[in-house]
Amino acid sequence: MPGVWLVQAADGTEERIEAGMLATEGGALVALSLEGVLTRAWAPGSWQTVRLLSGMEAHPAGKGNDSDVVVGLHMA
Repeated sequence: MPGVWLVQAADGTEERIEAGMLATEGGALVALSLEGVLTRAWAPGSWQTVRLLSGMEAHPAGKGNDSDVVVGLHMA
């Protein structure tokens, strides 16, 4: 089942995306479907943090929990 991810852009805006996994390569961030198909990409320096949403944050009809994963990269 794909997860719901919250990506914070360098300008502070946030975007929710449903993806099987997210990966980084050379500072870029890519979202892949469960089948490995590229669904979204962010250029190096255009994103700051990624968080896997769970519970009520991801699905308002569900129940919340505190098992979020946060990844932050600082581009020099």
